[in-house]
Amino acid sequence: MKPEKNDRALIQVKGLRKRFGEIEVLKGIDLEVRPSEVLCIIGPSGSGKSTLLRSIAFLEAYDAGDVVFDGRLIGYRDEAGKRRLASEKELNQDRSGFGMVFQHFHLWPHLRVLANVTEALRVVKKIGSAEADRIGAEMLGKVGIAGFADKYPEQLSGGQKQRVAIARALAMKPRVMLFDEPTSALDPELVGEVLGVMKQLAQEGMTMLVVTHEMGFAAHVADTVVFMDGGKILEKGDPGKLFAAPESDRLKQFLNTWRERSI
Repeated sequence: MKPEKNDRALIQVKGLRKRFGEIEVLKGIDLEVRPSEVLCIIGPSGSGKSTLLRSIAFLEAYDAGDVVFDGRLIGYRDEAGKRRLASEKELNQDRSGFGMVFQHFHLWPHLRVLANVTEALRVVKKIGSAEADRIGAEMLGKVGIAGFADKYPEQLSGGQKQRVAIARALAMKPRVMLFDEPTSALDPELVGEVLGVMKQLAQEGMTMLVVTHEMGFAAHVADTVVFMDGGKILEKGDPGKLFAAPESDRLKQFLNTWRERSI
């Protein structure tokens, strides 16, 4: 059973702005995420969804605003009234609370599945090989592919590769999982197996931020859905209300287009 959420925000995003050259991609984003909350971010391509996710984990350096994770400013340090970029050591500490799963799997083709999962445990966390293998095997079992430990990525389906990527992220014991369109590169018949793993994580109480085009997943698994367009959050709320009775014309248009394509 999913744990009760509390009212204390685990992640606070305040006035977040990000620019690529002359184009402002994020235009003052405010967002809060509580422990064990599943927040799905939907919207058209180019609306800033992936950039928001990457900025929260400071895979992209944001230009203004704050990302605060459990009371700790991510990516920068405010000292004597001035802001400086965090050191590499500080950045690694900031990012350690996040596990990230991307659209593409980014597996090492020359390593077997188990080694793909355990490499960061050994190199980053300096965990011994035996303990790393134990954790890796446990995570592969968790995502339902324990029997694939000795295979190479080229021997796996797209859905299996994505589950390896999820196992790799989980092995680092993150407090928050960030999913950036994790099913968009998969054949339709493989989408369900990845969404199934994500649903199980949600039931176990993992805090999750998910950029997705899977409206059914957002409607049935998310606690909160955020709709972005043009670098702004246009609507946010309970998925039942947001999908059934959207307030903005832009969200109505977006959902109508999605429904027409689903027919």
